[in-house]
Amino acid sequence: MLKNIFKIDKKYWKKYVLYLLLLISNIALFLGLINYNINIGINIDFHTFEDISAVIATIIILGLISSKTPKIKNRGESSLYGMGYLIIICIIGLMTSYFNGKFNISSFFEPYLEMFKVLCAVLIFILLATNIKSFKEIINGEHTRRNKLVCMIIFMIIGLFASYVYININDTPANIRCLVVMLSGLFGGPFVGIPVAIVAGAYRFSLGGITAVPCAISTVISGIIGSLIFIWNDKKFPGTLEAIILMFLFTGFEMLLVVLMTPPDISFPFVQNIYPIMTFASVTGMLIYSIVLKEAKAKMTPQPSPHEHRMNKFEEELKKHSTINESLRNEIESLKDEIKKLKEK
Repeated sequence: MLKNIFKIDKKYWKKYVLYLLLLISNIALFLGLINYNINIGINIDFHTFEDISAVIATIIILGLISSKTPKIKNRGESSLYGMGYLIIICIIGLMTSYFNGKFNISSFFEPYLEMFKVLCAVLIFILLATNIKSFKEIINGEHTRRNKLVCMIIFMIIGLFASYVYININDTPANIRCLVVMLSGLFGGPFVGIPVAIVAGAYRFSLGGITAVPCAISTVISGIIGSLIFIWNDKKFPGTLEAIILMFLFTGFEMLLVVLMTPPDISFPFVQNIYPIMTFASVTGMLIYSIVLKEAKAKMTPQPSPHEHRMNKFEEELKKHSTINESLRNEIESLKDEIKKLKEK
């Protein structure tokens, strides 16, 4: 038993080490940002912490309510299910009014809304691509050379588009290039993710700028990491939660590369401007794509009919009984052997 557990853990230890390294890079980034703010003498008053904590609490409450309402639907109470979402809408309205009175909410959320528009534009192309035959076949596990080639070309085009489309936050460009490259690796493996990463990284480097080198390197690394997770996950796209955690941690790692490879007086303001918005866009994009991919896979998987379902249950019962009978047969044989030995004595 312990041997089997060890084998299972050994199979995934490389993935766990990778996540640990990404986590350490995020901790290093946060410590660096805190140290930078202390050194330049930035003081955040109590009301700012109060507003931030209230926003976080609101998001958590909404998340808990939205996670519970599907369970109501599963019980068949459609009216209660609809009422649950009406309550959520009401809470959002009340909270929006509250925070709008506290500070200018439109200016606070404006960059996030702009980034969401960019995310939607990129995701539309990715989601349309999932309807192509080669994408559908890869979703079903058919990783042929032709399918990989088609996916690689499409992801290359989308990756270049994601590099071209960006928003300016205090004269700092923010985009979702690494999200697209990461998706290409998680979806198609190294034969898709690495070429896409090299092309998108080379294009970013050609644009120039003081952050050209770290951004190009992080783009290539995102394709490599996505491809490695694909391999370590038995050539399957990871679960939704794992994909979100991966994208969150990698965004922090990307920001750390910028900090390490550019002067502090440039890198820290750069990171503080774009890190929250890029994290929001990357995590949201990964969440949406994971859900859509899961639904697409569910639609392609043929569901058994009620008759087939009953037959499967009967087969399972027969297997159980045959296993029991086999064990009894073995016990009887062993008892016979023991009786025979006793008689010989």
